[in-house]
Amino acid sequence: MRGVTIYLKKKIVPEIYIAVSFIVLMFVVSFIFKLPVIIPSGERARFVGIHYIYPLIGVALLGVLMLLFGKRAIAIRFLTAMPCYVVVLFAHFNFKLWIPHINPMLFDDLYWYIDTKLQFIVDFFYFFRLSIFGFVPFEANSYMILFIILFYSSFIYCAIIVPNSFGKLTVAVLLQQALGGLAYLVAPALGPFLYQEGVNPIITEGQAGMLRFYQASVAEGPAFLAANGSPNFSVGLAAMPSLHIAGAVLFLLFAWREAKVLVPIYSLILVFLTVTSVATRWHYLVDLPAGALLAWLCFAIAFGPHGRGAVAPVSAAVASPSWFGTRRARRTGAPLADDPNPEISKN
Repeated sequence: MRGVTIYLKKKIVPEIYIAVSFIVLMFVVSFIFKLPVIIPSGERARFVGIHYIYPLIGVALLGVLMLLFGKRAIAIRFLTAMPCYVVVLFAHFNFKLWIPHINPMLFDDLYWYIDTKLQFIVDFFYFFRLSIFGFVPFEANSYMILFIILFYSSFIYCAIIVPNSFGKLTVAVLLQQALGGLAYLVAPALGPFLYQEGVNPIITEGQAGMLRFYQASVAEGPAFLAANGSPNFSVGLAAMPSLHIAGAVLFLLFAWREAKVLVPIYSLILVFLTVTSVATRWHYLVDLPAGALLAWLCFAIAFGPHGRGAVAPVSAAVASPSWFGTRRARRTGAPLADDPNPEISKN
């Protein structure tokens, strides 16, 4: 039995553990609370795919190429990432739809009270969005597009330039989506748009539609979700914590560690997302540090000294470093990924 356990630890990457654990938890919660498991309709599935999954399709294709060139360990991580992420997202959005049926308490009044005490910050974000970022048109949906850019560029950069860190980045993102979905249940809130309109009338209209769906779900119960959840798979309301800010901070932490060249643009995108999330009234001020704290936690788990996201051990027989990684190692003086004695190579 011990031998089987050791074998599984060596063969099963942590992404699979996260995905399987989260989907099992989803079915357990569904059974306990008698909640329907919602499968997205075609339109909603495309929406989720474009926003979250498509970049990993490209990564999976890179994985096939690496497998053909003999880089089996890294290829396995590339090919594992997409199905695991699909599973985690599926469970995540189900949890988001279930929030009022698991924890019906709402903390909007408390969070709004904090916003009123810090109104000068909210006003500054309004001014910042309308003046400094006023050149960005409302109809451009820049809030979502810029987040997608962070997602795409981080995974593509990691896959090509620092492939040995790809597993760690995947683990961090999976943890963020899984723990974030559960964090929604701790102290739920719908959003400050309940009390105040944001600067973007297009988003305000969308918020009103999502609120109607939420109210109908509360009034009619799980039966409403079973009948109407598929075409509304991604419209669950949850403000606390902000997972867009969590994602932006997580990718900035990744850039700071592995891709310094991306730090300036990632920092600018984080500022825009922070300002816009408040100015459009998607989020209360307290949602932002909560999201940042979640990002730091997930990053620390995945990239910390005991993180299991790395491809290890990586030997020359399994996966030699990429051309980019070799140049990076020579430039910085770091040992190559397949160096059998990194201490000697430093001298």
